[in-house]
Amino acid sequence: MNKVTTSILIIFILIVGWVFYLTNIKKDDSLTVRYYSISELASEVNDIKKIKVGGYIKPNSIKISEEDQLEVSFFVYQNKDSVEVNYYGIRPDLFKDDAEVVVSGSYKNSLISATELQTKCASRYEGDLKNIEKI
Repeated sequence: MNKVTTSILIIFILIVGWVFYLTNIKKDDSLTVRYYSISELASEVNDIKKIKVGGYIKPNSIKISEEDQLEVSFFVYQNKDSVEVNYYGIRPDLFKDDAEVVVSGSYKNSLISATELQTKCASRYEGDLKNIEKI
């Protein structure tokens, strides 16, 4: 083999080895976040460092702190299951009762301490697109 073929073969082996190491040997949970349903969380007994949960804000459950307007607690529900969420930060514009939300954070003692809060509302923009005239 010449030097070019040997160099390409060594680089290929290093890349394959690195990919194998990252996917099989190094178990870094900080790289992935599992999406849970609320019914799964209800049966979970262990603390979870990183989770993502989707659902709807339970009506009349939003409680904004009087001392700090950035602090809010509310319940997220799916079907009959619900879980309490504490969040500190700027809330999205569409944050209200029965809004669809996705919450990221940690789970401990039946409570989600959220670090990220997103609202979902695709239908808000659909009407505008339907009325556009085609050129």
